[in-house]
Amino acid sequence: MRNIRRSERFEGIVRQLAEKPHSVINRTIFPTMRELLCFAAVLGFEHGRKKELDQKTNEIDGRTFLNSEQAMDVMCLIALCDAKKSDILRDENEDEVVSIFEQYVQGGLEVLSEWLNERAEDANGDTAILAALSKYKFLKQEKDPEESLNSVTF
Repeated sequence: MRNIRRSERFEGIVRQLAEKPHSVINRTIFPTMRELLCFAAVLGFEHGRKKELDQKTNEIDGRTFLNSEQAMDVMCLIALCDAKKSDILRDENEDEVVSIFEQYVQGGLEVLSEWLNERAEDANGDTAILAALSKYKFLKQEKDPEESLNSVTF
C-alpha cells in the first residue's frame, strides 16, 4: 500500500493531537497518527466533507495502516460507502480506496481545525474536541472534560 497523505497546512493540528503530550495526563490525545487520521476520516465522512488535498502534503507509511485490521476496516468502509459499489474493494482499486480515505481525512482535519478554533484557549485540544462531540450529539457528556479524557479512547 502506498503512503497515506495529508495536507501540510494541518501539520500543527496533527502534531498537537498525536505527538505533543497533554499537559495534565502526559500522553497524546490520539495514541498514533494512524488513529488520528482514522478519526479525521470518519469525522469528514460524517460531515460530508470530502476535500482534495493541497499541493503540499506530508505522509505516513502505508504499512502502518496495513498492520492494523481496524484501520483497514475504516478505510475500506469509508471507500465502500462513498463509492456505493463493492468493486471498489478489489485489489486493483487500492489506490482509489486510499485516495477516498485521504480526501475524507482532509475534510475531517478541516472540521477539527474549526473545533479547535472555537476554543482557542484550549492548548491541548481535548476540551474542544469533547465539547464539539457533545454539541453534535456524538458523545453524551456527563462529566467534566478533564475526567472524560481518561475514559475516551480514539
